[in-house]
Amino acid sequence: MIKKESSCSLYFMMVGAMIIWGLSWTNAKILGTYTDPLILMFWRFVIAGFGFLPILPFIKKSLKLNKENIFFVLVNAFFITLYNYFYFKGTQIGLAGAGGVLVTTLNPIFTFLFTLLIYNKTASKKDFVGVLMGLAEGGLIMNIWNFSLNSLLVSGNLYFLLCALSWVFVTLITSKSKTKIHIIPFSFWSFSISAIFTVPFITNLPIMEVFQFDMIFWTNFLMVSIGSMTVATTIYFLGTTQLGSEKASAFIFTVPVSAMGFSIIFLGEKLELFTAIGGIFAITAVYLINRNPAKDTAIE
Repeated sequence: MIKKESSCSLYFMMVGAMIIWGLSWTNAKILGTYTDPLILMFWRFVIAGFGFLPILPFIKKSLKLNKENIFFVLVNAFFITLYNYFYFKGTQIGLAGAGGVLVTTLNPIFTFLFTLLIYNKTASKKDFVGVLMGLAEGGLIMNIWNFSLNSLLVSGNLYFLLCALSWVFVTLITSKSKTKIHIIPFSFWSFSISAIFTVPFITNLPIMEVFQFDMIFWTNFLMVSIGSMTVATTIYFLGTTQLGSEKASAFIFTVPVSAMGFSIIFLGEKLELFTAIGGIFAITAVYLINRNPAKDTAIE
């Protein structure tokens, strides 16, 4: 159990991380106009890994991998690699705002369902209502009634669905890694090994072309690498180990609001009235799922 003061700080950090993640969908949409998603993936992992170098001497935690923690790092890196491919590919051919909503609505729901199945847990009423409100939020922001099945499948949204499924396993693996490895080495190795996993797919691609791109590219790329991955994703990993997979993933319900907001500001995507209503639903969903009545039991 974490102390109340630490818990409040962690909640604020999680909200900040979700805002950064929301912006990253707009960043990724812009980056997709420059080069291949595989090139973006590789350099994102490399730069995210390097982003830890200034703080590694200060955390005084071993970077050594052993037979107890390497499984968690390798599996996490595998699913992070999958997630990033689907993420960049989806934003390249689909709507950044819609993608952000679809992934970040489905991810907490998928995590909730997988957690129930894997741990044979019975859902509490407040969690069930929270998940329903999160689902309603996504539907409102996307104006789901205007979508046909065909449009969901041909506009890049299939990649977003796979994106959400991949992140479920990242969340579950991270939650279980807390007794095996400190969160900073865990993040550092997860991102660095993800870069290695990407290498076989980029051998025939012009990976050095990124150094010829303009400041617009690099501003957005540093946001998705250092901001979204090194900082925000590590905060999410920390939240997952401290709060549990269900409670941490619930914060992702707030990402669609910022994703749509940034898409409106920077990409000119249309503002909808239901975005504000969906935002209220998202905040309520996070509150319900993270509320901790005395009778609630945690998954160990």
